[in-house]
Parts: sequence; structure tokens; C-alpha cells
Amino acid sequence: MTSDRVRRRHDTHLHGRYANAFADDLNVERYFGLMNAAEGVSSGVASGSNTLRIGSGDDLASSVLSAAFDGRHVVSAFNAGGLDYDTFGNHDFDMGPETLRERVDESRFTWVSANAREDGDVFAADAGARRYALEEVDGVTLAVTGLITPEAPEITSVGENTTVLDPVPAAREAVAEARADGADAVIVSSHLSGSTARRVARDVDGIDAIVGDHAASLLERPAVVDGTLLSFVGDQFAHLGELDLRVAADEGVVGHSFTLHALGEASANGDPWVGLIASGFRSRLAERLDVELGRTTVPLDARESVVRARESNVGNYVADAVRDDVDADVGLMNGGGIRGDARYLPDASENSPATITRETVVSLLPFPNTTVGLTVSGETLLAALENGVSRVADGSGRFPQVSGLSYAYDPNRAAGERITEATVGGEPVDPGATYDLGTNDFVAGGGDGYAGLADAER
Repeated sequence: MTSDRVRRRHDTHLHGRYANAFADDLNVERYFGLMNAAEGVSSGVASGSNTLRIGSGDDLASSVLSAAFDGRHVVSAFNAGGLDYDTFGNHDFDMGPETLRERVDESRFTWVSANAREDGDVFAADAGARRYALEEVDGVTLAVTGLITPEAPEITSVGENTTVLDPVPAAREAVAEARADGADAVIVSSHLSGSTARRVARDVDGIDAIVGDHAASLLERPAVVDGTLLSFVGDQFAHLGELDLRVAADEGVVGHSFTLHALGEASANGDPWVGLIASGFRSRLAERLDVELGRTTVPLDARESVVRARESNVGNYVADAVRDDVDADVGLMNGGGIRGDARYLPDASENSPATITRETVVSLLPFPNTTVGLTVSGETLLAALENGVSRVADGSGRFPQVSGLSYAYDPNRAAGERITEATVGGEPVDPGATYDLGTNDFVAGGGDGYAGLADAER
């Protein structure tokens, strides 16, 4: 018996937003309107009992809404929209494991992960998460599991009791168990980078499709790696992937078709229930954050391409504030901790300053971080700077925005030798001297590769 399985999945990297950062019409209510369309829209999306709606992680954080509601706004919208499955992305842990556990418990959809573990089981098993789940459709059995990027412990706050396993052996184990439980086909909801997803496809037998991507890549058509389909549809509501797997009992996947829907070109109406939820949270947010705090007469640059690669006036200001808060010699802020991805511009035509509101500040600093004062040696400080510039070409969030310190680096030099100059108070950093360093608790705990700071005196 053959079952046509139309599977519409949520795009990756929602990041706690209700709308695309640059296009308000690409929003959560229209997305679920397209996902749940019963009749053909612009390209003919069909919905029915053989349709699964699958997310790919990074959905709960990090946005202004996330900072205000700890991801409840996303779970509420997903519950209203009828999502079936989601997996953990690194940003889902940004508010800490206990907050994520609460969101899992509130979800009417199922969270799946093969490699996010806690006490020998899947993370948040006590709240309903599973290593894989089985779906019966027209006489065939489909298994859904998930994978989170193995970088998660370094780039987010998974907590002391959560481990992230190498995705290859973790996937092998989950797939083998799912097949033994009767699965005719296995789908992986993935929050892996493209290269890691391809490694999983090559090295793990029995996976029929991997959907979702840590890096928000977009493929016009699924790639095929050693018989496994890879479908990546970008981020922030721009596209919806519709993958139709034809699955036969005892034969597995016998064919597929795929449609990439562009939300901006679709004619589907917004989902009314999701719209009602979103409207409520938006109104509550406006009440909290529509408060003027100050004004700026100069452009403030918080673009991701800047704060993760070079000096930024926003980075300087945040590092100044961190340094001042703990009365330190040096302030250091990881560029990835500064969000917004925008320039805040005064109106030059009217010679009018730009207004800074609470929402502006929360959009720049949405993570629940606290400032921390450390006492470090000059050697440790130099090593921290080396780490900070070690992955500039990758756009890593570890790039150091600083205060009270000046440094120069050469990205073409060998690792450990890239910092060519570093001064504090106009004097070269002395490896044997002691410095007071202000940073955030994520960096102080060794996040973003700053492992040398984890044991520093506080």
C-alpha cells in the first residue's frame, strides 16, 4: 500500500519573531495560513490527514518578544496553528534549560531530538520530549526524530546537566530503534549546518529525508546524498517547503515530489487563530516597551556583519556599560550577544535625532544575561582576544567588542598569533599583570569559545 505524505515544515531560524525582520507581511499568521491551506493557493498547497507540520528549531529565541515572554508567544502560536513536531535549535536554549523545559511542557506539539540528552534520555523527557515519534498514515509508519548542532554547548546555555552528542552515532541509534519499532520511513528535523547534515546523510543508513538547517540555507530543490533527501528552505518566513514522500509499507520511500512556496507570492489568508494569538502578544509587548529612553544624533550600527567582524559604536557603548557596571579595567562583549541587525538612523533631512525606546534596547540585547566581574592575568586576556578573532571569516558571535582596551589583529596569521597589539590604558598588556575584566555571564562561563575565562576569579 502506498501513502502520499505531504509534509509542510516550518522554516528554520524563526528566532522568536512574529514577522520577518525586513518585511512585516512575511509573518506568522500568513505562514500558518499557507501551511494549513485546504485548497490550492498560488502553487497548490494541500492539507489533510496525511500532512505533517514540522519545525526545525531556533524558534523560541532571540527576539524582543522572546525577551518579554520567554518563548511563550511562539509555543502559543504553534499550538494554535497545529504544528505537529519541532526539534531543539541552539537558540531555543538561550533562556536556559529550565525555561525551555517549561515551553516543552506547554506545547501541544511534540519536541523530538536524538542528540540533546539529559540523564541518559532526551532532554525534557519529563515534559514530553521524545527521541523519536511514530505516525501511522494509510497503513505505513513514519518516524520523526531531530538533531541539534553539536556546537550548542559552546554557543548557548544548555546547562550543566544537558549534553549534546555527536549527531552521527545519536542518529544511528534513534534510526535503528525507530526501524525496529516498525518505521517504514524516517524523517530528521534538523538544526545542523549543511556540511554536518551531509555527513549524517552519508554516514547513517536508514534516513529518508533531512529537513531544516542551522545556517538558514536555501535549496531550490532537495539535494540527494547517498539516497537521503536534504531540504533547506531558509529562514524568517520567506519560504515554506512542501515535500511529498510516497511511502510503501515494507518498501520505504518509493518516490517524492517537492514544491518551494514563497510566502510573499502566496495568496493564502492568515490563519485566524494564530492571528488572534499574535495580536494579543504584540499588544502586550507595546504596552511594556513603547517608552522613550533617549535619543541619538549619530547612526548606531548593530548590523550583524559589523558587530561580528569589526569595531562598532554600539559594541563600544555596550562594552562601556558592562565595564562601568562592574568598575573594571576592561569591558568585553561578544558580538553575537548584540542583536537587532540594523542601523538606527537619525532623520538627516529634518536634522532630527532617532528615538531610543525600551524596545530598541531589548532588540539589541534580548538575551537574559547579567554582567560579571572577573580578575584575569594579562596572559588570559590575550588568549581571550585570540579566541575572539579566531573565526571572523565565519561570522562567529565570539568577536570581541571592547572598552578600556585597544587591539589590532591579523586574520592571516597562525592561530594563537593573530593579536599583533593590545593595550590597556595606553600601555601594552603585560601577560604577568592582573586586570579586572567586565563581561556577561555567558562569556564568563566559557561560552563562544572563551573557555579560559570559566575558571577566572570572580
